[in-house]
Amino acid sequence: MRTRRTKTVAAAAVALLVGGGTLALSLRGSGEAAPQTSFCWGGLTREDVSALTVEPRERYASEENGAADSGPAHCEVDDEFTLTIESLRSAGSVRGTADEVAAESPVRAPIPGVPGWVNRTYAGALLPADCADALAGPTPYLRIQVTNDQEDTWRNGALQQRMSAVLTTAADRLTETHGCSGPAPGTPPGAGAPTLLEHEELDPARACGLEGFAPLRASADGGFRQAVTGGDLRLWSCVLAASDEDRHSLVHVAVTQEPALVAVHRADDQGRSTLLTCAGRPALVQVGHFSGRKEGRRRDALRPDADLLAGLADAVAGRAGCERG
Repeated sequence: MRTRRTKTVAAAAVALLVGGGTLALSLRGSGEAAPQTSFCWGGLTREDVSALTVEPRERYASEENGAADSGPAHCEVDDEFTLTIESLRSAGSVRGTADEVAAESPVRAPIPGVPGWVNRTYAGALLPADCADALAGPTPYLRIQVTNDQEDTWRNGALQQRMSAVLTTAADRLTETHGCSGPAPGTPPGAGAPTLLEHEELDPARACGLEGFAPLRASADGGFRQAVTGGDLRLWSCVLAASDEDRHSLVHVAVTQEPALVAVHRADDQGRSTLLTCAGRPALVQVGHFSGRKEGRRRDALRPDADLLAGLADAVAGRAGCERG
């Protein structure tokens, strides 16, 4: 017959086995990491990350170096996208800045409300100058690149909208974390898909959609196309291109009222830029050439740079009621 002590020991053994089994199960379960909720220097949530995913995943992971490290900072989220913090090099024009910040592209368009651009797979924006010491150095910028296949969402504009929203969200949280001012106020992120550039025939008397802007010489025989950003003159540009079989882009013109870009480029070659005052705010007007396109028959059909700049400034002033200086 089992004594009370024997029953007690047996019961304790069963309890220990049960408890041990529970403990072992718990230990096995703890080896499976919980889904990550914070990404890219703490600037993005799981919801932000999933917005750029073709098919949502159960788990995401990011690899990154320190945002405040000297030199560029990189964050890669699986094979979905990368974020980069870098310092602007010597860009000779507003278009050159756009080429560096958001990558060269014939379909680039402004991001609503911030000094940045978006195209098929990239979006980038300048960060506030106050962030220079805390982040990558003088004139820092943040860029996102989507590395998954998003052909369908690019064509309907959804990808540009998502990239713009994620980029500005990450910029806001970075500047908040590092105690520097946030992006310039403007249209909330994602407030409409950016309009991508489309080439169209050039109207010699109303080039780039500006009444009175006539960039061709009187002897020109036509044969030019243009690609113009939509919207106002906050961050506006136009490309003049030959429409022959070469389809060379020849000249680019730009207007910006973004304070960060005006500050960076107002000291550029004065033969290619001038400053207007529009509604009490400085507006930088620029003319520039594409590399290797200063010579040739099609380029010679355009007016000299000084005339292009003067004509562009007059047309912008007439459209927006601006004053010189």
